[in-house]
Parts: sequence; C-alpha cells; structure tokens
Amino acid sequence: MSEPKWVTLFEVHDRLEAEIIREALEAQGLPTNLVQEAVTHYIYPITIGPVSTIGICVPAENLAEAQAWLQAYQNGSLEQDLQEKPDPPDHE
Repeated sequence: MSEPKWVTLFEVHDRLEAEIIREALEAQGLPTNLVQEAVTHYIYPITIGPVSTIGICVPAENLAEAQAWLQAYQNGSLEQDLQEKPDPPDHE
C-alpha cells in the first residue's frame, strides 16, 4: 500500500485556527496534516508574512470532500445546521 499524496487544502496564519480546522476535518474522518516552517513554531512565533503560513493538507483522494466541508465552514452553514437541530429530549 503506497503513502497518500498530500495536497494543500487551505492556508491560515493562526495556529489555533489551523488546529480547529484539523480537528474538525479529522472528526469527519478526513486525515489531516499541518505544515509550517519549523523556525516559526519552535524559536519565536511569527504571526505575519509568508513565514507564518500554516498549510492544512489532506490526502489528494479526500480533497473534494474536504473542500466541501471547508466551503460550509467558511460560509457559516455548519453553524446554521447546529442552530436548526432541535435539542434532544431530557431523559429524567
């Protein structure tokens, strides 16, 4: 079995946002890796410019599914889905 080819889904400049997106994609069953210049993370955190970029990568075979999730995340429809779901009944 060969290693998957990883492609960049999206780039952000905020490590916390990258971690949130990674966790959400993995919760959907999509393997995810974060790629960042090592110097920015270990020596001194840089939060501006191209050195601060964090790439959110997924296997090429999962790109379409990850792009669909990312579009829903960016346009707020994930939040709308949560608001539209009724609360579960209390079991007392």
